[in-house]
Amino acid sequence: MKTVVLALILGLPVTPQATPPPGVHREAAPAREPMKRFSWRDEAAGYTFVAPPRWAGKVRAEPLKSEELATSGATGGVRFLEGSKTLLVLLSTDETRLQALTRTGASELSRKGDHVVAVKMASDVGELALTNEELASAIQWDDGAKGTAER
Repeated sequence: MKTVVLALILGLPVTPQATPPPGVHREAAPAREPMKRFSWRDEAAGYTFVAPPRWAGKVRAEPLKSEELATSGATGGVRFLEGSKTLLVLLSTDETRLQALTRTGASELSRKGDHVVAVKMASDVGELALTNEELASAIQWDDGAKGTAER
């Protein structure tokens, strides 16, 4: 009994120390896994662009500046880049401004209600080019099925 009291007073452990669970102390953090899916969300227009898995980790999205939007007639837009090479540009607008978009070389991709999404495809994008089927199913509207459009 005297030994236990003396150990408590001196702060010495009475029972053997338990080993901490793995991953808690002195172990390296797990390696980050690459993104397996590429998606970009446009809150204002109410859609998500979902690209094939081969875009994951290779392509980045860059919102268009207000000057670029003004010249195209769009209310919102994004450029998808691999390095410094533009793969495609998505432009969103309302029904009344659609003609301005088509005059700048964009083609209508999808629409829902008053919102329209148009696309400008870059030529010579290699293995990251989207097929017609991939492009047709890339736009997912809020509260709608994948790749559908209301007309």
